[in-house]
Amino acid sequence: MKKKPDYDVIIVGAGAAGGILGRELSDSGLSVCVLERGPMQETKDVSMDELRFPVRQNLLWATPRTGGMTWRPHSRAATQKIFPRITSLLDGWSPGGNMNHWGGASFRFEPSVFKALDVWGQVPNGAIANWPLSYEDLEPYYTKFEYRLGVSGDASQMLYGPPRSKPYPMPPIEQGFATNHFAQASRELGYQPYPMPAGINSRDYQGRKRTGYCGFCMGYECTVDAKSSTRVTELKEALKNPNFTMLTDRYVYKITMSSPQQADGVICMDSNGTVYELTASIVIIAANTFYNVWLLLLSRNQYAPDGIGNQFGQVGKYFHHHPFTGVAGLFDERMNVHIGPSETLMTITNYTEDRFDHSGLGFIMGGYIFGAKAAGAAGQPIEFVKNIPLPEGVPAWGPSFKEFVTKTFSRYYSIFSLLTDPPLLTNFIDLDPKAKNGLGFPLPRLTFSWSDQINEMQRFFYSKMIEILQAAKAQKIWGLNDVQPPWELSHPSGGTRMGEDERVSVTDRYGKVHGVSNLFVAGNSLFPTMSAFNPTETIGALAYWQADYIKQEVLKGNLI
Repeated sequence: MKKKPDYDVIIVGAGAAGGILGRELSDSGLSVCVLERGPMQETKDVSMDELRFPVRQNLLWATPRTGGMTWRPHSRAATQKIFPRITSLLDGWSPGGNMNHWGGASFRFEPSVFKALDVWGQVPNGAIANWPLSYEDLEPYYTKFEYRLGVSGDASQMLYGPPRSKPYPMPPIEQGFATNHFAQASRELGYQPYPMPAGINSRDYQGRKRTGYCGFCMGYECTVDAKSSTRVTELKEALKNPNFTMLTDRYVYKITMSSPQQADGVICMDSNGTVYELTASIVIIAANTFYNVWLLLLSRNQYAPDGIGNQFGQVGKYFHHHPFTGVAGLFDERMNVHIGPSETLMTITNYTEDRFDHSGLGFIMGGYIFGAKAAGAAGQPIEFVKNIPLPEGVPAWGPSFKEFVTKTFSRYYSIFSLLTDPPLLTNFIDLDPKAKNGLGFPLPRLTFSWSDQINEMQRFFYSKMIEILQAAKAQKIWGLNDVQPPWELSHPSGGTRMGEDERVSVTDRYGKVHGVSNLFVAGNSLFPTMSAFNPTETIGALAYWQADYIKQEVLKGNLI
């Protein structure tokens, strides 16, 4: 007689997707175990400490023992860079995952993103694909995310906002002096900027306090729980369910299978090296993009010799992430852009997706412009010194550098553009054949270069940002002459692409791995293409969508 599984559902990862799935499935009566590689932490454990958090990356980020990645520009090259952590503060750690230290930007993807191939066609060496679902499919789940987690915004100010069934549950965050200064200059040029929707409470909401406008949001866990994350919302509620278990300090490194079509559970270890094998009727991999791909590839076995879900060589393919570029302006008056939440920003979306004429531009897709932005994650003094780009002629040390820092810190702000680069056939994640993490497992290796269109897109947006700073009467303007290096990641996505054809995707429209009846993937590794907008709200909407499907299938007797 077959042994009864330990749980109905095992979820790997307690971040945005894992936290939502954990609550939804345990609320429905299923026994759920969420496994999180980081330690348990509470609000009392965090503080407004620049050195501890964004600079030294303690507590909220994976350690080199379990994290890391490598990079090379193309498949003919050897590994060129080894990183002890996934770059750009993106390796979430402990319940809440990357949401613990996110800035809070909460956008919905535009309807055109879900039919990207129909809108744009294919580019040379491209891997653009339509999503196997539509904006209309996800709209109720976007709304659920905004109300469950708490999002502040004003849809009536969004010139091009997608259709929605309900307004935001809270009004926008109040804008600071620098942001209003940026917005006024933008309006003089004919733009209609609006407050960035943010997962930060503009008023008390569902038992959590409103923001105190402290300035320590992005790169930090909120000290009063005003910033929305699954740790302080969905996981907090799930833990009230007697059928919900969350095990921290559990590093999952293998998915087990006893037949070609079914996952049995996972094998994990704690920080002492103790190994645990857990079983479940349903297994969901809901970690970050690199971890999702890494775990599927590392779990190769007699039924899946090249990795689970990789029978057509699709695991790790079509990786993409956000290029960004920015400029800074120095002003006569004080701007104090470091004061207030990270997302006290105004947004310009005239050049997003297919909203503008691309004739003769040399690129497809688009981006959005936002300001006023501080240097670094939250722009506090140490971060400012560490991250502010230096104007030509300013050295990185010595009296001239000190003079620049003293003059600039309170009298500057930056404008940034988050751009879209199409997925390419040549960009992918696999396992590095040599480099290993602190536990001896192979590191995920990123093979990635920007597409040929990136220079034209950067020049277009750079010129628009310069125009705004000129209209704002900046006395000095300087900035990035290119997008970031390809290994400096921003919202890494793809690698377990969802789709209807198993020959060119890893999962179906519900994130179920092709050929494996009870194994699901969640998170932005599912994205076929990227929007110009930040992905967190779409990650959450997809998780609610997946949860509804799983609950329906359980009721039909198809999964348990």
